[in-house]
Amino acid sequence: MKLMTRAWITILMLASGAQAQLAGVFPAMDKLGASGLESSGDTFEVDQKTGWVTFSGNVKVRAGDHSLQADRVRLHQESGEVQARGNVVIRQTGMGVWSGDYIEYNYKTGRGLTGRGELRVGEFRTVAREVTRREDGRFDARHMRVTTCTNDPSRWHWCAAGHGRFKDNDYVEVFHVVPYLFGVPFGYLPYWYRDIDTHYGFRLIPGYTSKWGAYVLGGYVYNLYESPRAAGPSLDASTHVDYRSMRGVAVGQNLRWDLERLGRGKLETYYAWDQNPSDDRQDLNWVSDVPDGRYRVRLRHEADLTPRDQFLLRGTITSDSEMSHDFFDRQNRSESVPMNFASLEHREHAWASGVTVSGPLNDFYSGVSRLPEGWLNIMPQPLFGTGLNYESQTRAGYLNRDAARYEKAMPAFMYYPGPWADYNAVRVDTAHRVTYPMKWGDVLSVVPRAGYRGSYLSDTERGNDVFAHTADLGVELSMRGTADFANGYRHVVEPYLDYSYQPTHYDLAENGRPYAFDRFDRSVEWLDQFGMDGTWLPFDWHGIRPGVRNLLQTRDEKNVMRTVFEWDNYVGIQFDSEGAIREEGLRLLGTKMLWSPTRNLDLKAQAEWDEQNNAVAHADLSAYYRLNEHFRLGGGYLGRDHALYDYDVAPVAHWNRVKENLLYGGFTHDINDTWSWSFYTRYDLRRSDLDEVGGYIQYRLDCLVFQLRTAYLADYERIDGTDRGDDFRVALLMWLRAENREPGDDWMTW
Repeated sequence: MKLMTRAWITILMLASGAQAQLAGVFPAMDKLGASGLESSGDTFEVDQKTGWVTFSGNVKVRAGDHSLQADRVRLHQESGEVQARGNVVIRQTGMGVWSGDYIEYNYKTGRGLTGRGELRVGEFRTVAREVTRREDGRFDARHMRVTTCTNDPSRWHWCAAGHGRFKDNDYVEVFHVVPYLFGVPFGYLPYWYRDIDTHYGFRLIPGYTSKWGAYVLGGYVYNLYESPRAAGPSLDASTHVDYRSMRGVAVGQNLRWDLERLGRGKLETYYAWDQNPSDDRQDLNWVSDVPDGRYRVRLRHEADLTPRDQFLLRGTITSDSEMSHDFFDRQNRSESVPMNFASLEHREHAWASGVTVSGPLNDFYSGVSRLPEGWLNIMPQPLFGTGLNYESQTRAGYLNRDAARYEKAMPAFMYYPGPWADYNAVRVDTAHRVTYPMKWGDVLSVVPRAGYRGSYLSDTERGNDVFAHTADLGVELSMRGTADFANGYRHVVEPYLDYSYQPTHYDLAENGRPYAFDRFDRSVEWLDQFGMDGTWLPFDWHGIRPGVRNLLQTRDEKNVMRTVFEWDNYVGIQFDSEGAIREEGLRLLGTKMLWSPTRNLDLKAQAEWDEQNNAVAHADLSAYYRLNEHFRLGGGYLGRDHALYDYDVAPVAHWNRVKENLLYGGFTHDINDTWSWSFYTRYDLRRSDLDEVGGYIQYRLDCLVFQLRTAYLADYERIDGTDRGDDFRVALLMWLRAENREPGDDWMTW
């Protein structure tokens, strides 16, 4: 979103960049006295007394990537003076075109002067009555106007007028700036400064939402330090002042840095004097204490210290559990619980290792803290030339599991997912596997394996430490068959079967329930038994996983094989088991499909059926179709219905199972070059109710784009039984068409 005020400031930023390009036009003339000069004209005169050389009539002068056209050109080689009059056009490759009636320039001293003229650089047109170049390389432009409009100057949709001073490839200063929209002035700025080729300036975002009321979000982006070296270190900043009619005033200060090898990062701080912090809720279940003074601090940094070493840092601290929901909804949707961690990782060809410190920084968020945890992975590699391959994963650390605490919640909701979720222990987990790949031709592959996994916990439910052991004995068989068709298509079929026997040693009677530091859900729990990355399960598994994978391929326009259709079907079948889960027979069916008959159509499907509960445990279906360059649509279905596992059963039944069904879809249609519109919606099948609906109407001029966006979010009931009110949103955006900042398709982000 951009208000008109923010738009004209952006215009100035872009205009200053265009003006700076004019500086590159003047040096074109210093080539005139150099070798390689090409010139022509209808007449040619040399004044031996004064030293002036005059070209008249259709004069063309070229030197390298610079060219000049005019009705008349005078050149004094000794003094360096150049004068051009009448239909003057100067071109420089990669810089732009200047046209006007008069220009004079001294290619020896650098001083110059132009009369009224127009500069075209890319999408930008700049008109100035007079531009003067000083010997130190600075330029003064008087009575300047800049725009991206392509029509007659008297009918420009927008422009910015003022007096400018700039230095080539350095900076721009603008004085007494007045922006115009459809010929009407709507602002004034006495002074503005920015570096060339950056995106600094004012930002103003207006709008309305039900929970904010009318609002204006304002900010200014600027540079604090820029290295004189190309692509050197830099430090940028932005200062924010926001006003919401229903919430009050808020301020923020951000810093963004690039330290080259030491990494890149950003620090964001925000403080709001919230005059009505409790309007959005009816009670305080699952809500921490909400003060009037609310804040959020976010830190991000990443650094590739060497080609093999990487450092990552992320941290977010908020004043209360509702801060992100109330003020940063877009970020809250993608990360409702902040991820906080610091990690250092080193990778080699055969192994990788690292250490991580992570966990919630606010006690109203639940999660596992690693304080710290180190890890070492050995990649699969040949073992002493025996034909065997060896791989392993080992982790060790102090892990602390915290429940989310809500001081004023009702007793049943005081902790989430329950007070039993507070536990900690030292954990050491190591897994090792040896495989012996065998292959017969290009048809049959057999990979037997033997593995061991051991875990040590310093504490359990009974209060004692424990060692848990499990073995993995199995074999994976797969076959591959191909068929080539005359029309250029190829069909590949790969049936496979995995047999696994995993006896586990863990005494429930003696040790009690084991801690599960990493939560996992039922729909993928059985898969965790067959990889070393999954959460350890304290029971036996004995069964098979058969499946078949199909591929349909063809060659694209570059003669590269492209997959048109991929379909993988698999099941999990459990044999007799003495473990805690005695679900013998068929336990789960799964399918994965991807169909892309053309580059404009994508269909994806993934689903898993829970045989024991006769329910679709997980389903993700989506389709995207681009009819042509003007119309695209898409939609999908998301569904989940399965139990959640943790150390114990939560006291609230809804916390132990997830059950969601959601439909979504939308389209974007560019009716013509002037009008566009878009619509999207989400529908909750579980509640048989609308979840969200929105869209926009867009109007384009040759240089400006206007967009009216609206959205409605229906009220809903949270898992603890509390209500969220509905929210209506509307905003008007305006941006320069030359910026190419078309918003993405909202309906494809769910």
